[in-house]
Amino acid sequence: MATGFEDWTQQSFTSSYEEEQQKADVDDEETELTFTAEVKSWLISNEGANTVYYSLSTGVDTDNFPIFKKQAIGADTPTTTIYLICAAGETATVKAIGLR
Repeated sequence: MATGFEDWTQQSFTSSYEEEQQKADVDDEETELTFTAEVKSWLISNEGANTVYYSLSTGVDTDNFPIFKKQAIGADTPTTTIYLICAAGETATVKAIGLR
């Protein structure tokens, strides 16, 4: 993730005891990336060549927050499901890690 600082890394502030990894192929239809149980913190990495948009509630569209190609975003926000979508005709592979 380019931030303008060479030594910048994303931090997660949680006292986790377990992790779960998920992978999803995203297209222009809403894709649900679902963990088996609620995670307290998560990181989504866009491994694809196109932008992916995400939301923590259903009804995600291209007005939602973008994750550009080869970038990642994370949050210390509890969730079970992350909703993803690409623009029409585009696809991407997304990897996620959730911490409990």
